[in-house]
Amino acid sequence: MVLSALFLVASGPGAQAVDSPGQEILRDSNARWAVRLCTSPTNLTCMESLTAILPDGSSNELKLVWAEEGSDLDSQGQVQERSQAAWSFVDVDGSTRQVMTYGNLSGEKYKGEQVNFQLQPKLDFGFMNLTEKDVRSGIKFKFVFRSSWVVPVASFLMAANSDYSDQKIANGHRYTYIGSPYLGSNYWNKRLIDLPESEQLTTKSDSEEVRLYFLIDHASSIPGGSYGDTRCSALGYPVTSHNAFGGGIPNLSDNDTMKFEIYSPHFLSTGELNMGFFSTYMSVAWMDCMWPKNNVTKSPKVEVSVVNADGSTQIATTSFNIRDGFLVVHAYGFHYSAPTIRLKVVKPDFAPEVTPVATKVSASTTSKASKPVAKAKSTTITCYKGKTTKKVTSVNPQCPVGYKKK
Repeated sequence: MVLSALFLVASGPGAQAVDSPGQEILRDSNARWAVRLCTSPTNLTCMESLTAILPDGSSNELKLVWAEEGSDLDSQGQVQERSQAAWSFVDVDGSTRQVMTYGNLSGEKYKGEQVNFQLQPKLDFGFMNLTEKDVRSGIKFKFVFRSSWVVPVASFLMAANSDYSDQKIANGHRYTYIGSPYLGSNYWNKRLIDLPESEQLTTKSDSEEVRLYFLIDHASSIPGGSYGDTRCSALGYPVTSHNAFGGGIPNLSDNDTMKFEIYSPHFLSTGELNMGFFSTYMSVAWMDCMWPKNNVTKSPKVEVSVVNADGSTQIATTSFNIRDGFLVVHAYGFHYSAPTIRLKVVKPDFAPEVTPVATKVSASTTSKASKPVAKAKSTTITCYKGKTTKKVTSVNPQCPVGYKKK
């Protein structure tokens, strides 16, 4: 089977097929389109490339072998293009192999079954037949998509070792998603988040499967038509990567604290502890628009910690920095069931010492009746916190934050 150049121009069951190679996917549509390879350097709203990145740093582009053709109607009469495709590439061991993918982009009027047929404009692209060998090998895949009208409200890289970029290009944006497959857990019983903490700590995954997929919930021009808050989407959006079964949406609990709540079964189906990873890339401009009073984007020091439901802190490897206008957080080496990734502004241990400023008196403004200016006297006080004491000497001494005066 070969890649079809046939695109459907559709807004309902009576859609007509139009033979228009390279035509951009329509925004004003209720169809769910297949994401196709771009047919020219200027073609937009299409897949620019799909690449394998090997552990030694070398890479090779995947070659399209075949792609599904045709479309179906869902229960709401919406057109859904078939999107499976097969690709060949050179693997880690030098052999040539094939992988299967799927990729769909919905128009603004598409009503998603996952949200009870409410408007859900979304792009999703994923791999279908990767194996545990790929999880162990260290291979990465890079998916590059460009569009004139897809503007994310939020993006998700369901991938290990993830990286991401959003580049402005002529008439649109280029989105690059990179990541490795990982072993994800399944849990089909009662919602994990609804279980009491004692039960959460004994949950076991029903099964595991190899996963690697990328999602964009994109902003709609239809008021209330997006699966997410679009108030600040012109300034950026959150991009999140993790292996959790659910969660990961940021929330500001106070001006100094941001939290991401994630959850998965405590154990794998084998009985091993279920270990996690988490990353987020958030536009600082977007964060300041969403939470104008937040101090996380403005503080010189922010602590990242992984906190259990009982308030205890896990041992984990974490990092925080702000680069190129993006807040970047990584955490790994922690375990599930329902930890919170917490960003907390770190305030100085000591209040800044007040330095007296000498007042200069000009001779021309000093009269004979003027009294001499008294020199300010320093005073020493003793402050304590628990068993620790400190002496503070100043004109107007104050105890450091957290200390009390004796």
